[in-house]
Formats: sequence, structure tokens, C-alpha cells
Amino acid sequence: MREIGILAFTDRGRHLAAKVSDRLSCECNVDLFDNKGSAKDYLREHFDQKDTFIFICAAGIAVRMIAPLIKSKDVDPAVIVMDEFGQFVIPILSGHLGGANEAGERISSLLDATLVLTTATDINEKFAVDVWSKYAGCKIVDISCIKTISAAILRGEKVGFESGFPFEGKVPKELTLDAAEIGICVSLSDQLKPFPQTFNMVPRIVTMGIGCRKNTSIEQFEKFVLGVLEENKVSIHAIEKIASIDIKKYEKCILAFSDKYQIPFVTYNAEELSTATGDFEVSEFVKSVTGVDNICERSACLGSGNGRRILSKTSGSGVTCALAMKDWKCKF
Repeated sequence: MREIGILAFTDRGRHLAAKVSDRLSCECNVDLFDNKGSAKDYLREHFDQKDTFIFICAAGIAVRMIAPLIKSKDVDPAVIVMDEFGQFVIPILSGHLGGANEAGERISSLLDATLVLTTATDINEKFAVDVWSKYAGCKIVDISCIKTISAAILRGEKVGFESGFPFEGKVPKELTLDAAEIGICVSLSDQLKPFPQTFNMVPRIVTMGIGCRKNTSIEQFEKFVLGVLEENKVSIHAIEKIASIDIKKYEKCILAFSDKYQIPFVTYNAEELSTATGDFEVSEFVKSVTGVDNICERSACLGSGNGRRILSKTSGSGVTCALAMKDWKCKF
């Protein structure tokens, strides 16, 4: 919970809303709907801006209000319903990926209320792939896997698990490292198919270091970068950040790519880049222009916390690209 909206429609409900706000305000930003305008308008304006909504009202009222705004479980905010006496806390939307169950647990503990969970994997105390992916920092490429894998687990079937990374912790009993019809594959690629029905999960652990000629076209840049990723079997979902030198801070092609794929773009000055350690391809021309002998490899290295380089400098279409990966394990 970082940005919370609370809606209540009765005097008793508003009193509870103020109490909830007071107890949560020290750990997140809380916005109380003031009832001066339309609640539907308030939701339309804020639904994509806040990560959690708390309704203090009948569940049916909340359901009708959010129904037109719901998109997908990987982007919808957490929605929680409470009765106006504060006896029950009920997550009704985005229980796992959106964090509603976790937020509900926190709120119920603050108010000494009863948490009511309805998600099948929780009430049956089974492995939940969406909860694990969030904890592990993996992107679920196809969210339909959540329903498929959960259904298989609830039927008592074993779900396969294969990873290109070492494990940390005990593998859940619902998963098997042996052959299975349905399985999870964790790798930098989103195309591997080790099981008849494979669901790919990609950790966001790669920094893409970038250099480019001034005013490189947006289309040229995107085509080259996506081609490099495809050729090296690295999913766009694996890219945690784009990194470059500060003189490229306002380069349109990089900014457009960053915005389109929702990948943060960070920059370093020449002095910072010079501190990167490693064996880099040196260019005296680049050094004469920028003050540092290599941009893409050094920025990839810094962005990944001096992680392992998985692609050295690659050039084309006026763009240079390098990839570095921070240390990561499959944690259970």
C-alpha cells in the first residue's frame, strides 16, 4: 500500500474511514473521498493512480462502482470492503497481484477486525503462483496461467517447475522438478517450452545500457533494440531499467521507448561511468565527445549494480547496446 483512497457514505462509515486513515497515514498516502462530488467520478479519476481502495459500505455498492473500471488482474488496484462497524475486512479485487489480501491483513490487524479471504489457494493453504511471482519479482507473461495453475493445484495435481537460476529456500510441495503436463519456466526468455503447457515467468533483473547518435529516429531505435533482445533470447519483460550517459537524458528515441514499454530510464555522468569496473570496449572518439571511453557497457554495468554482463557492446542503426544482469535467485 502506497496510495490509498477511502470511500464511505454514512456518518458511521465516515467515522471509521477517519480512523483507518489516521492509522495508515504514517505508512502511506491516504485520500478520503469527501462526498461533495460523485463517487463514480472520483473513482474514474483515481482508479489508475492509486494502488488500493477501501470501501466502507455494502459489498454490492463497491462492486457496482468498480465494475466499469476493471481491466485485468495484473493492472487493477487492490479493492477492499469493510462494514461500517469495522468488524470485517474483505478483499474483493486483486487479492494477490494487486496486494488486496496483504493489505487486508494489515488493516485487520490495525483495527482488530476479522479478515475474510475468499481466494481458493489461500483458504486451502496452497501455493499461489501470482503471490509467489510478486514476492520473487517475476513478470507473469500470460496471466491466464494463474487460473490454470491454481486449478491444477486445487485438483491435487503436481505443477512442473524449471528455472535457469539457482533456488533459495524450499520448493513448495505443489511443485515438482520432474516432468509434468503443466509447468512454470523461469528464465530471461519468454519463449522456452519445457512442458507441454508452459507458463513463462521472467525476472526483471537486466539493465540495458544504451548509446546512440543524436536524433536517432524512434522507429529505428525500437527496431534495433527489440532485434537485439530477440537475437539474444532476452524478453523485454526482463529489462529492469535503461541506462545511458546524462547528455542523452532528453534523447527522444530513448524516452519514447522507455514510455512505451514502461521501463525506467536512468543516466550517469561521465565521472560516474568511469567508476564502472570491467573490461570494456574502448573508443577514443566517444571519449573525446563524452568524456568517457564507453557508454553502453559501462552504464549497463552501473545500472545492474556491477552485475554480470550478458551482452557486450552491439552496434547498428546509430545505436549501441549492452546488457548486464544483477545477481538473482528463485526464492521460495
